[in-house]
Amino acid sequence: MTKPRRNPKLKLQNFRNLPSEVIINIISRLPARSTALCKCVCKSWRDLIRNRELLKKLPPEIVIEILSRLSIRTIGTCKRVRKSWRDLLQTRQFADSHLSKSVQGLVVSSDWLSFDVLAFEDELHLEDPDVYYKRLATFDSCELVISIFEIKGSVNGLLLLNPLSSIADDYYICNPITREYLEFPFDAHMQRLIDIQPYEIINYGFGVSKVTGQYKVVRVTNIRKPICHVYTLGTRKRKWRRIDPGPPLGKNKHSTGAFLNGCLHWFVEDSKNSNLISCFDLETETFSTFSHPPVSMFKSYEVLVALGDCLCICDNRGEHEIAFWMMKEYGNDESWTKEFVIGKTPELVSDYGQSNGIVCPIKIFKDGHVLMTWEEHLGVNMLLNMFYYSNKTKTTTLFDAYNVFGISGAGSHMDALLFTPSFLSLKSFPNEFVTEFSYFRSH
Repeated sequence: MTKPRRNPKLKLQNFRNLPSEVIINIISRLPARSTALCKCVCKSWRDLIRNRELLKKLPPEIVIEILSRLSIRTIGTCKRVRKSWRDLLQTRQFADSHLSKSVQGLVVSSDWLSFDVLAFEDELHLEDPDVYYKRLATFDSCELVISIFEIKGSVNGLLLLNPLSSIADDYYICNPITREYLEFPFDAHMQRLIDIQPYEIINYGFGVSKVTGQYKVVRVTNIRKPICHVYTLGTRKRKWRRIDPGPPLGKNKHSTGAFLNGCLHWFVEDSKNSNLISCFDLETETFSTFSHPPVSMFKSYEVLVALGDCLCICDNRGEHEIAFWMMKEYGNDESWTKEFVIGKTPELVSDYGQSNGIVCPIKIFKDGHVLMTWEEHLGVNMLLNMFYYSNKTKTTTLFDAYNVFGISGAGSHMDALLFTPSFLSLKSFPNEFVTEFSYFRSH
């Protein structure tokens, strides 16, 4: 028996007969390119998408869903369309919706003075650099009234800034997209300890707790004995709290805590001088430890970072290769896997002049490329070069990041950090004193 043929025009007609609010709700969930194609389906859809009066009548949650899919520059334009939109764009609901769709990019610094925020597609197309990245914002130290500073952490579009003029200077949190920053105190207690041992290492971490969503800065040091302080953004007292410390930091491990899964991680040593990974839970404010992969953590050629959804240790001590270990199942000591190995070809080493520099993976792209940095010391200067590795072809490609990215004020030092653009306003943290950047640069 022959099945009756369905009329595709009838199906389309039924879809067109849906209420306007329902159609807009559906279209709002499409990417921008697909939304543009919807204008070509029929005249009624084109008129619907262009109908500003209808947009005014849409529920706020649908408007937020639509606006959160736009580019950052377009969102900036939408603030000037009408007051109701501007008010919505300043809500935490919009910031969270936009953040959930935001693609990780980079914040790249030059000589600790100038910083560029770069957006990436989630695939590399290095034959045409203009395809895969674009500059979102630029800011420098004078906009924050700081002489020079380095970035010590990046979480959900917020940056932890460390002034380099003095170890005891106040620290800053900034959002280069909303162009806001706040300052929180270093505190007198830590100043007294530094006066006793001024060259002791102080490590910082910045993250957000998984349940309550509190943003916290953690400070750990080995001055006399292990000490840990926590500063929670938005609390009434605006003070550092001292908590029970974890194991001592690993020797020569001056690093920023790797943030993953609501926790911060550092290299540490136990009472038997065994090397471990310390895990600080930002929700419970307690320490635990993980074992490290079967390699000897020695000197300063190992780096602990969050790469994708895994903890990753990069080991560059070998004479002929760079090994990358990843904890495939978070918290499972048995899941450490040597994910890939990069051979130290003469071309790779000669471009940097050192076989044992600090290699740090930054981002894994969908097409299998891994973006990395290679830190090279030339006398008193420290240079940071960039390259990417293809886990499919097992090849590395070097490139001049200053020229590729067009970094402003290129000089003797460059640094790069993963950054997720967001509209999370620092004004959403009560009791903090928020300041806007001193002037605006358009790019």
